[in-house]
Amino acid sequence: MEFSKPREEHRFLEKLVGDWIITSSSSHEDYDPADPAKVWTETVRSVGGLWFVAEGRGVTPGGTPATTVMTLGYDPRAGHYVGTWIGSMMDTFWVYKGWVEPDGRTLTLEAEGPDFEAPSKTAVYRDVTKFHDDDRRQFSGSVRQPDGSFKTFMTSEMLRRG
Repeated sequence: MEFSKPREEHRFLEKLVGDWIITSSSSHEDYDPADPAKVWTETVRSVGGLWFVAEGRGVTPGGTPATTVMTLGYDPRAGHYVGTWIGSMMDTFWVYKGWVEPDGRTLTLEAEGPDFEAPSKTAVYRDVTKFHDDDRRQFSGSVRQPDGSFKTFMTSEMLRRG
C-alpha cells in the first residue's frame, strides 16, 4: 500500500493551523475577548498534512465551560471535504461534507442533526469559514429553511494569536 500524500485540497486546510482567538461573536451577548473568564480560543494542528484537528475552549453564554473538537480532511475518492464535530455541550456527533467556494477563500461544511426548533426532526446545518487573510477569518453557522434558503444564527470573527 502506498501512503497518501497531501493534495492541493489538504494544503487549503493548512491555513487553519495555529492558535486563534474569537474576537467577536453574535451568539454570545456579553462576549469579551479581553476577559479570561469569557474568551474562546482554538488550537488547530495538522496530522501528517492530511488531517486537521481543531480544539476549541471557552465558556457558553450560560457560563458553563465548554470544549469542542473538529476534524477535517479531504477524501479524494469521494471528491469532497470530510470532517466531524463534537462539543461538550451536546450529545450529537456531527459529520461534515464540504467544499471550497469558487472564491478560493471560503470553506463550506454541511451536516445533518437535530432541528433546534423541533428536536424530533432533523435539519441541515451549514458551517462556513471565510479567510479574510492569513491571520483573520470569519465563521458563520446557519440552518436550512423550508424554502431551501439558509438562515444564519451565529457569526464569529477570529484572529490568529502570536
